[in-house]
Amino acid sequence: MDERGGPQDEQHGTADILYLVDRLEELVGIGKRVPFSGRVMVEEEEFLALVDQLRVAIPNEIKQAQRVIKERERIIGEAQDEAAEIIASAKDRTELLVSQHGIMLEARKRGEEVLRLAEEQRQRTKGEVDYFMLEQFQLIEDAIRRGMAVMEEAAEQTLETILEAKDLVGK
Repeated sequence: MDERGGPQDEQHGTADILYLVDRLEELVGIGKRVPFSGRVMVEEEEFLALVDQLRVAIPNEIKQAQRVIKERERIIGEAQDEAAEIIASAKDRTELLVSQHGIMLEARKRGEEVLRLAEEQRQRTKGEVDYFMLEQFQLIEDAIRRGMAVMEEAAEQTLETILEAKDLVGK
């Protein structure tokens, strides 16, 4: 309580504004009514003391409200900064994931291209091997035919020689 009987604002040493307004209302309520009018007489000293207390309390209350507003703005600013950091971090993470995904897609495409080229090369090589084998079989076949022709010619010559020798011996 202050020296006038009102509660003190613990932070600023000023009377609570609502309490002072209640006291003014009470002062009017207990004041003497002027007959035939809507007027009330109050103790001037007490009324002026309450007005002085209000003059002191109102600026302090405004200062306190301004501090609360500044604190609120600071908290909002910090929250906005934190939100911006979170968004930037999420954006960086998204870009990283997208780039990793892009790298993976590119690697997959490149891998598929390498596999396709390897298959083409395998087919070409298989074709070349098949062609080489056919050539070799053809060479073998030609060699066998030549060998057969040589053997047939040798067999014919041998048969002719035997027949000539038989003719000569029989004469």
